[in-house]
Amino acid sequence: MSLTRSLSSPAARTAATEAAGDPGHRLLLAFDLDGTLAPIASRPESARVSKATLALLARAAELPRVRVAIVSARPLRDLKRLVPTARVARIAQYGLEGLLAPSVPMRRRLRRAARVIGVRLRPLVALYRGAFIEPKGLSVAVHHRALSARRRASLLRRLLLVEREALADGFGSQLGDRVHDFVPLGYDKGRALDALRARFRPDATIFFGDSAGDEPAFAALAPADISVRVGPGPTAARFRVRGTRDVARFVRALVAGRTQGPSSRRR
Repeated sequence: MSLTRSLSSPAARTAATEAAGDPGHRLLLAFDLDGTLAPIASRPESARVSKATLALLARAAELPRVRVAIVSARPLRDLKRLVPTARVARIAQYGLEGLLAPSVPMRRRLRRAARVIGVRLRPLVALYRGAFIEPKGLSVAVHHRALSARRRASLLRRLLLVEREALADGFGSQLGDRVHDFVPLGYDKGRALDALRARFRPDATIFFGDSAGDEPAFAALAPADISVRVGPGPTAARFRVRGTRDVARFVRALVAGRTQGPSSRRR
């Protein structure tokens, strides 16, 4: 973790250029959403991806041999609303909506279990003004961004009790940026990214994420791939950028680099 370097450093830029490879090589360019493409908002419904970033994603998605994907904890309806961009793969709820979607009978069981977990959470979360529950169908999130550090620690201790009960229903925990997700066991962003790579078979993968929930995706990448942590915090990612503007800046440079030269026009 201590070896993480700024993506703006010369060595990092060289590594990123090598990972992106020749325009004739297949590249998977994947992103978390909140805190990566969209600045963190106080509530999920308030988040927005800027028009400039959406335009960059559209340009990247149109490049030959480039596949752009969003790998998110959000439900699919949110991804379609926030990133209504053609040719972008949307992997929602850690893959529960997307390449790893369970069977119809299993989805029904998971929806029932998620509702039960939500019922258990309701009286607990109600004790903490500013915290709220986000039912997502196949998973459930508790948002606690508005709490003080002391109140947040108190809530998280109480959530451990719900975690033990949720395990009996086949659910575990994934941690976002001041979000606690209850997710079916076996689903995380690492597994979702593996499924994307199996589908697209890229020569290189670049993944940007901003929270503990993105660490399994960083760990799933090969040594030659590019993993980028957005913002502070301990991480296994090779590189780091400060915020969403740096992510957009990198995509702009990548698009420019892959559109230069005659080889970029070969399909």
